[in-house]
Amino acid sequence: MKNNVTEKEIYANKFYNYYNDDNYTLYDIQEFYYPFYRIKCNCIFREKNKISIVEENFLEAIKCGIKDYESLEKFLALDKEIFEEVAAKLHIDNLFVETPLLQLTEQGKKILEDGAKLSSVENEEYVTLDGITGNTSNEYIEIEKKHGESKNNNHLKVQIPYPKNETLDRIINNKALQTILFEEIKKKDKKDKEIYEIKEIVGKPFKINKKYFSLFFKNDENPKKTLIIKDGHPDDVMTNIINTLEQSGKNLFDFSKDAQEENKRLFEQKNIYEYSQIENLTNGTQLSTYEHPKFFEYAFKYSKKEVIVISPWIRWEIIKEKKEDIENALKKKVKIIFFYGMGKKDDLDKKSKEFFIAMQKKYPNLLKFSTNNDINDHSKIIICDRDWMITTSFNWTSFKGDESREERKERGSFINDRSEVIKTIEVYIR
Repeated sequence: MKNNVTEKEIYANKFYNYYNDDNYTLYDIQEFYYPFYRIKCNCIFREKNKISIVEENFLEAIKCGIKDYESLEKFLALDKEIFEEVAAKLHIDNLFVETPLLQLTEQGKKILEDGAKLSSVENEEYVTLDGITGNTSNEYIEIEKKHGESKNNNHLKVQIPYPKNETLDRIINNKALQTILFEEIKKKDKKDKEIYEIKEIVGKPFKINKKYFSLFFKNDENPKKTLIIKDGHPDDVMTNIINTLEQSGKNLFDFSKDAQEENKRLFEQKNIYEYSQIENLTNGTQLSTYEHPKFFEYAFKYSKKEVIVISPWIRWEIIKEKKEDIENALKKKVKIIFFYGMGKKDDLDKKSKEFFIAMQKKYPNLLKFSTNNDINDHSKIIICDRDWMITTSFNWTSFKGDESREERKERGSFINDRSEVIKTIEVYIR
């Protein structure tokens, strides 16, 4: 079979029992974007610069007891202009004083001992800030999605003040934003250079959205849980953060309307794990009566190219429950073909026909329904993406397969031999 397993199906298969010990059931998987801010800070640094030989000799001479300018100038044997320039510079830097005798200040003594003096320089530094927790992040984050750039509108709601100059004094996690930025930049301090002050945030911080997957689990007696998947693996830190905030009443997930509706609908179901197993079935697997509905549902929800349904009768009782899945598949440009007919007019009921015609108008060339009144076709077959099919006694579009109703026995065979699938299609599509 052609391997067309999606990331969702992989995660469903791999992590469906992640919280099984606590009796949690996986019911939905959604891709979403997590917000970070990339902040440019204009900073003042104190930088150590090695003093020159002339400056060192100047300070050393004062330390050794030369107390006046005239004696100092003779001792250093410098050109008068150079001497006056050095003296003025070191005096302005408060490295020595004249009271009236020359003597070193405490700062001058320290600089002479270190062989270097401090100067102030301005540089720009970047800090990445987590838009949910307000913590800094050293992780490399690719710019995967700019705001409004992707069709996937699922994201987490930002929980911190927008980082700008006006919010530098806002408290996040018991610290001012300015302090958080300062401490992060200070981690990069070098022996001869350290941050002294953040002057301002430069421009508008750039919002970065990193892609993750969230697996949603439910338990009848406890709050729902999530499992966050990063780069194919569980991210325990982020999972704990999101679960803690969600269970404290924060509604972090801001999903698109379609995703919200899907999440709500799947909350009432429990077949994500069952879906994941379809790709692993072997050719010829036998299906009992009540195993059939999940395949019918899977075909419309997860097909990528084409669904073919062959069934003698089409009834609105069944179609109305699948109409959203059918339309969602058409939205994804999936072709859907219904073949039906036992030679009678009412093989396709009125409401189903009206629905099919409405879908044909809305999604031209994607949905077809056809019958051959010259042949009484009692076949019941479903084909998904030409990768697998089920031939069965189960009437796909006229029998719901509800276990709560009167018991009846149907049998079917799962076939993923592509050559057999193509042969079957050629019988109906010529």
